[in-house]
Amino acid sequence: MSNPGVITLANGSSNKGNIKRFVVEDNIGESIHLHIDNMRVDFTIDEFLTFSETIRESLDSIDFLCGYKLSQFDEHFLKECSSHLPRLKKIEIEEIELSKLMCIVHSNYHSDLNLLKLVPVTHCPAYRFLTGSGKEFLEYGQYNYHHVNNENRLLEISESVQKNGYPSDGRYIVLFNGQDVIRDGQHRAAILANLLKGKGTVKVMRFYFNEEKHLIHIHKSNILALIKWAAKKVYRSSRLRAFYKKFRGFL
Repeated sequence: MSNPGVITLANGSSNKGNIKRFVVEDNIGESIHLHIDNMRVDFTIDEFLTFSETIRESLDSIDFLCGYKLSQFDEHFLKECSSHLPRLKKIEIEEIELSKLMCIVHSNYHSDLNLLKLVPVTHCPAYRFLTGSGKEFLEYGQYNYHHVNNENRLLEISESVQKNGYPSDGRYIVLFNGQDVIRDGQHRAAILANLLKGKGTVKVMRFYFNEEKHLIHIHKSNILALIKWAAKKVYRSSRLRAFYKKFRGFL
């Protein structure tokens, strides 16, 4: 039978590295397709799930997460930091004051310009919502769980933390090297800050890498984002002028 549509389940394509194209597609009505550069592998759903579990077990067996298992981390987080993991040298559990934790907050301008800022955990959208002073959280764009209701997701995590404690299933708030910037677990941090009134300490998991490419440089990131945004505007404007000049004789 012909498939009525194709849904991209994951896209790890990149111009860097040896593999340029890495895409997983759900071909509705047919199968799961794994594209690796010019190669395509077809799976049934059961075959793909078995293949995924085999890969998971293989990664756990080579201990590339320094004694921890994949199940202890959010899949989206691992995908986002995957380029840094080959240079991971150790993971340590440390204790830090809640007041020192910083959160990355996204702000959208003109619908196509995304800028970043760092704020204390008690100023992030999730914390403000929990304390009843930030309804903007309901519309805040999530960059790892798309098409998931913000309120329901936060309340589910809050219920889990209150019922099962922190960390549940070995899932900690994650920091990188010497930066006290939350790289995974912002919701958990906001919930703990709310429960503890923003005071006290919390245990975190800190990743230590052999390089510094993973570090957050807010000003540099925003300048690059502005340059790319402006370049696209200029390019589109020049294309429109060229189009108008070419066809104005027909108008």
